[in-house]
Amino acid sequence: MNRFYVWLSAALMRVIAVTLRLKIDDRGGVFNRPEHPPFILAFWHNRLALMAVFAGRYCRGRTILTLISRSRDGEFISDVAAQFGIKAARGSSSRHGVAAALTAVHASRDPRTDIVITPDGPRGPRYQIQPGLLRLAQTTERPIVAVTYRLGWKWALKSWDRFQVPIPFSTCHLITHEPIFVPAQATEAELSAISARVVEALGGD
Repeated sequence: MNRFYVWLSAALMRVIAVTLRLKIDDRGGVFNRPEHPPFILAFWHNRLALMAVFAGRYCRGRTILTLISRSRDGEFISDVAAQFGIKAARGSSSRHGVAAALTAVHASRDPRTDIVITPDGPRGPRYQIQPGLLRLAQTTERPIVAVTYRLGWKWALKSWDRFQVPIPFSTCHLITHEPIFVPAQATEAELSAISARVVEALGGD
């Protein structure tokens, strides 16, 4: 039965995505450029619904590795992501986070692999970046590319992240931002400023 729900969820995501009136603003140079430099792609947890579809559609020729928690919900999300060719490193700040981070660091040696993180996940607070994103950027020496989309019509669930469910035939503005670099020897003040830049790029509702 779980396999059926995984298949159904992926199918619904594909169908809804086809109906959207999509505008793309790829400032980060991520989409349809398989030879682009390796990035860490970051987006808010409540934008999960369409990101796998967009990765499968516009990131062909790249390997996408995403960090997903070991919770039951995380298992379901990783199974759905696999329907779009996305690999998962399972772990979070509270459970097996070190193992997941090491998997991501190892994967970063491949320049054709992009690492994906929801920096406010898996449990929030919403729209607040956890330290793991900047630490990973420093360790891998990869820039962060903030990715987001804005929906004209959507349902917002009553979850901690106010998960966004796109309404069919809505407008959708998909945006990638210019890469943000994190120096290995950055001071706390510099890290705070970089974190603020990422938050600004990702925006809110």
